[in-house]
Amino acid sequence: MICKNENTEEKIGYRDILHQKEYMKIILAGLVNRFGDSVDAIAFTWLVYAITGNPAWSALVFAANQLPSVLVQPFAGALVERMDKKKLMVAADIVRGIITVGLAALYMGGCLNPWMLLLFTLINSSVEAFRLPAGLAVMPKVLEKKYYAFGTSFHSVLSTVVQMIGLGTAGAIIGFFGIGTAIAIDGVSFFGSAFILGFLKLEDNKAEGRKPNVKEYAETLKDGWRYVGKQPVIRNFCMLTILVNAVLVPLNSLQSPLIVEVLGQGSSLLSAFSVAMAVGMGIGSFVYPFVSERLPVLAQMAGAGILTGIGMYAFTFGEAFRANVPAVYMLAVADSLIIGICCSIMMAALSVQFMKTVRQEYLARAGSIFNAGASAATPAASLAVSALAAFCPVSQIFRLCGILCVIIFSVCCIFRLRLEDTD
Repeated sequence: MICKNENTEEKIGYRDILHQKEYMKIILAGLVNRFGDSVDAIAFTWLVYAITGNPAWSALVFAANQLPSVLVQPFAGALVERMDKKKLMVAADIVRGIITVGLAALYMGGCLNPWMLLLFTLINSSVEAFRLPAGLAVMPKVLEKKYYAFGTSFHSVLSTVVQMIGLGTAGAIIGFFGIGTAIAIDGVSFFGSAFILGFLKLEDNKAEGRKPNVKEYAETLKDGWRYVGKQPVIRNFCMLTILVNAVLVPLNSLQSPLIVEVLGQGSSLLSAFSVAMAVGMGIGSFVYPFVSERLPVLAQMAGAGILTGIGMYAFTFGEAFRANVPAVYMLAVADSLIIGICCSIMMAALSVQFMKTVRQEYLARAGSIFNAGASAATPAASLAVSALAAFCPVSQIFRLCGILCVIIFSVCCIFRLRLEDTD
């Protein structure tokens, strides 16, 4: 499938991405990581509870995992800009591999305790705070702007497939080989990613690899914040992402209560919900390049956002016929599929436009600020939703968030929020 690039008559399709050799190396490394992370997503949850036996510790470990993204990443970007990004990415993956394998070894040896688990999580997430902006800054070096839409979508589709494989096999791996082995597989995946990235070929940049002094770092940091502050499109990206992440929190944190309390079903519907969401994400990623060729960015975001809000509200319709199991399943699966498609389109649109809008020398710094803001929204909104759930029915929370989502994107349309450069 092909379509015309927005600036030329050149036809571009998914096949063209296969010829971008350096970008394909990044994709392959990312897929190896994605498989390991998918296995780890289930295994680590069991590990935390097995070690602590206390839900409060689960919340604490979650906070430790998010904290560096909020506090470290905005300051990491200024350092990353002047570092050799390939070496940084390889080194970060090796360090995370060592930490994760070490964590698995300590668990299998019966030596792991909650405080060690907390420390390992904090260190791992701090390393990731440097790895993420480096990966973002490398993108323009390996992929031309005209390929951004198809390249991003191609990566997302493959990641979704690998994620589903990882989630599908995680239970068997844990059941046959144990939690420690599943965690170790994630650690090995980091080494695999580092090995592949070692073959990455990037143009030499004399500014990279030179250690900045404190004064240079401070000026680079301030310059990055000034740049973001002066770019209305980037500011709007950040604001919209924070709002959307906050409104969508119930989809992650209240899945089980939604299935049990609102729809009156069990774990089988939760599985169907998750699979439909993942399939929807894959479909959304695949169709995004074709949508982007036909609709302006604001229309893409507003249409997908409003449909997402309607989908969240529509979940609660299941209360009226929860005794009709097939109908409830059809509603939940259809809603999950639509929301997955819409969320994927919104994520792809933001990612592509962000890379197109931000000047290459500012990508690491701007990306760090952007990611920090987006990350901060999730734990803050999670606390708010938890407090709200103490005295408000789950169905009302979904209705409220659905309405807020529709309002946010309707306002964006009414005031024609600027989401792309016209220069």
